[in-house]
Amino acid sequence: MKLADHIYTDIDKKKVFEKQLSRIAKGEYSAPLFVITYPLYSAGILEIYEYNELRQNFYRTLDDKIEIIGVSRSKDGARQVLCDILEDHLSEEGVLMWPSY
Repeated sequence: MKLADHIYTDIDKKKVFEKQLSRIAKGEYSAPLFVITYPLYSAGILEIYEYNELRQNFYRTLDDKIEIIGVSRSKDGARQVLCDILEDHLSEEGVLMWPSY
């Protein structure tokens, strides 16, 4: 799992946010935390996962493909963060601009 250069979040306190990012970077357990990633397969735009789900063996085989671009403490918060990401990446012509893989 890797963290994007810019992480979107709804966590207000910088210290709490940095602690969560540190746990993700170390692969440690973190209760409750939802992350937004680029799609793991070719379908979709963005995906929301409960962070601890990504720590399971199945996802560890995909570890190098998982890039976290958003973090939230709740599912509803993750949905709002996802909307913020989409709004930021929507160009004037209405075309989504994503980094190339």
